[in-house]
Amino acid sequence: MTKKIRKRNKLGQFAKASPWTDVTFFKIVRQMSLKLLALTLIVGLNAVALSQIGYTMGYYNDIESSTDNTFEAGEVDFSLEVSNWQPPETGVSMASGDITKKTVDVDPLDSNPFQYYAELTNMVGDSGFCDGLNVVATLDGEEVYDGPLADLLTVPTETLDSWEFTYTTSTDFQNSVCDFDIDYNGWQTRHDYPTYEDGGYSDTEKISNHLASPGFRINKVYYNVAADRGAEGVNEWVEIYNQTDIPLDISGWQICDNTSCDTIPLLTPLIPAQKYAVIVADPGTVSSLLPTYWYLPSEVTMINLGGEIGNGLHNDNDMLILKRPDGVVIDQMNWGTPDTGWTNYNTNVWDPGVADVAEGNVLARVPSGYDTDQASDWEELVPPSVNLIYPDEGGSYTWYWTYSYTITWTATNNNGDDDDLDISIFYVKDENHDNIISASDTTNVIAETTDNDGSFNWTVPSGFLGYIWVYLVATGPENPMLNTGTISGSIYDPFPIYLGPENVEAPQPEAGQPSAEEVVTEGSPEETSIPEEIIEISETVEVNDETITPTEEQEEVVEVEQTEVIEESTEEVVDTEIVDETVTEEPVAEEMTVPEEVTVEAEPVIEPEPAPEPESGATVGEAEPATSE
Repeated sequence: MTKKIRKRNKLGQFAKASPWTDVTFFKIVRQMSLKLLALTLIVGLNAVALSQIGYTMGYYNDIESSTDNTFEAGEVDFSLEVSNWQPPETGVSMASGDITKKTVDVDPLDSNPFQYYAELTNMVGDSGFCDGLNVVATLDGEEVYDGPLADLLTVPTETLDSWEFTYTTSTDFQNSVCDFDIDYNGWQTRHDYPTYEDGGYSDTEKISNHLASPGFRINKVYYNVAADRGAEGVNEWVEIYNQTDIPLDISGWQICDNTSCDTIPLLTPLIPAQKYAVIVADPGTVSSLLPTYWYLPSEVTMINLGGEIGNGLHNDNDMLILKRPDGVVIDQMNWGTPDTGWTNYNTNVWDPGVADVAEGNVLARVPSGYDTDQASDWEELVPPSVNLIYPDEGGSYTWYWTYSYTITWTATNNNGDDDDLDISIFYVKDENHDNIISASDTTNVIAETTDNDGSFNWTVPSGFLGYIWVYLVATGPENPMLNTGTISGSIYDPFPIYLGPENVEAPQPEAGQPSAEEVVTEGSPEETSIPEEIIEISETVEVNDETITPTEEQEEVVEVEQTEVIEESTEEVVDTEIVDETVTEEPVAEEMTVPEEVTVEAEPVIEPEPAPEPESGATVGEAEPATSE
């Protein structure tokens, strides 16, 4: 129940109530005002916000899913199939007029359609040699370029076929190299990008090339030393071959193994055209003067390093590098399984290398200088085998001046036909008369070269009184350093028993040579030995300082008596007493015969020269006197 309070006016009357004085009314009005204000603010703020939106969209939406979808982007990716040089030996030994080729096939793989062109890049080497190279490029048999290699650039093409590059040079160079790349640049044909660099998918493939002129090549390697050829390290050797037609200087070059390099001495003689040099650690390894481990032919130049080649060539695996004085590698090779830890290891090392050789054998290029930059260039060669039959290695003999003796031997070519071997025969003169081969002795030619037919007839020259040795060398057909020599036992070399006319002087030793008595004093035996049988001569003979030949005249018999047998000799021998002789002027016959009797035409004249005695145990050579015409 609401209670109202009414007031009276001054007259006592109840005054009429004003709504403004009604508290309840006032409260209602105030509440309504606040609500109206709030509504105004709400509407105003929303109006401001909505005024900032250009328009309002309302829509219905839905989401659907699609699975197992694959999205791919196209690409340009191709490959090249490149041949070796054809012919292979020309590419690495290119002389004036030579031609060498390479073929290139472009394989698009799964690439998007593309176009491409070829251009030369990264040319380095000897500028004269590089600039002198010309190239003709063909695509599917059609010529696309002909000109200097340095300017090679082809027009873009979409033809995916076989390319052929033909290289020539018109100038001779020696020990020169040229390295270069040919780039194949391809890019997509879609969107018609005008050049490789403008955009789109692209790919570049490179062909690396190496061309070289003729020059020095490592040709033979002897690293696994046999016991009868010296010692490891000290008696190893490397042979160098000059492929060119002119002498070349190798002074200042370097020869390296897997670890270190040695410099070839300055003032080393020029290596003649298409001839050899042999690099040794010790000069006693090879010699053309006296018998040693290897015979040194006149056409081979010895280069003495004075120490091991590198750090000594390893038997199981090692490498050799031949460098110019400026450090450019001209040739290299390796054998066995290479080790990437080698100090001188490089990307051109073959893996696997050339097969290791057996002890005593030689690695060699066959034929000399053959080079395709592959391990297959090398072969294992076995030195020849040789045996002296007469005079043999262990015998001791006496051979007389002017008498002919047949030297016999067997020689085996362990790499082919025995007839391909070349035989050289020498004799060593005991110049200092110490009865051994020593540094002061000399080597003299019997036959510089002769066929390997097993025998050679030699007439002992007059003038030297002392010991000699026969030295025989068998050389393989591959080249002169593949040789084997053998030396005979000692041969006493006196002047013969001389039967000549009255008042004719017998041959005498060379000036400065010792007399027969002096040689005997120095070690020759004191007895002269002749064949054991008693010889009776029954024909007339002509005698001069070189020959003894029979005649048909028979007048007086000369008998030769046996007086003593020397027990120490390997054969029974007798002293001789020459009784009579006479001189005739009959024509010289081809051989000396020794029948039972001999007759002479006039009073005999006895003028024998005493024959020095051979060593104890020596035998007299079975000789035929030399004939003169």
